[in-house]
Amino acid sequence: MLFTILLLSLCISPCRSLSLIPNQRTSTTSQTPTTPATDRRTALSLILTGAAAATPSLILAPTAAHADLASAASNGVPMLGRFEKLTGAMSFIGSWRYEANAGPKTGELVFLKNGEVELRSLDDSSVVVGVGAVPWKYVSPKGGDTIVNVSFTIDAGEDVLILQGAVDSAGGQERVLEGSIETGRAEVGARGGGPRKKIGSFSARLM
Repeated sequence: MLFTILLLSLCISPCRSLSLIPNQRTSTTSQTPTTPATDRRTALSLILTGAAAATPSLILAPTAAHADLASAASNGVPMLGRFEKLTGAMSFIGSWRYEANAGPKTGELVFLKNGEVELRSLDDSSVVVGVGAVPWKYVSPKGGDTIVNVSFTIDAGEDVLILQGAVDSAGGQERVLEGSIETGRAEVGARGGGPRKKIGSFSARLM
C-alpha cells in the first residue's frame, strides 16, 4: 500500500518529484545535464527502494495447518481426497498385513478393484501364495453403522478357504479387518450358501 501511495503521488505531481534531485542551475559544481525523464526515473528508484525495505514488515507469517480428519471435520472442511469418508469397498481395497491360525499363516493380502484377491509373500511381493476362487463381496453398513462385512476366498493349493470378515470404515489408517476362516463349497459358500466348517480365524492391518 505504501508503494501505491508514493507512486500515485509521483504521477500526480511530477514537479514535486523533481525536488528530490539537486537543481542544476543552483549548483556551484559542474554536473551532467538532466532531463525530466531522468529525474522521474531517479525519483522512482528511490520510491522502489523504500517500498522494498518496508515490504517484509507487512508480510504476516503463515500459521500452521492441521491435516487430520477430526480437525478438518470440526472446521467444516469438505471431506475430499484423503479426508474423504471411506464407504463400501473403499474401506478394504488395498494391501493388508495378514495373519491367521489356519492355512497360510502370514502374507500380504491384496484386494483389487476388479474383485480379485491375492495373498502374496511378505518377503517378496512378486510371489503369489494364493488367489481368490471367486470375486470378493461386501455388505455396506446401514443407518449410522460403520461396519463393512467382507467375504472372500483364498485358494492356496489345498482347500479353498472361505473368509468372512468385518472392518470399521471409520477406523482410519488403524482399522483392522478380522473374522473367521471356513472350508466348504467355496464357489457357493463365499456367497452365503452351502455347507461350511470353521477351521480358524484371521486378522489384517493396513500396510
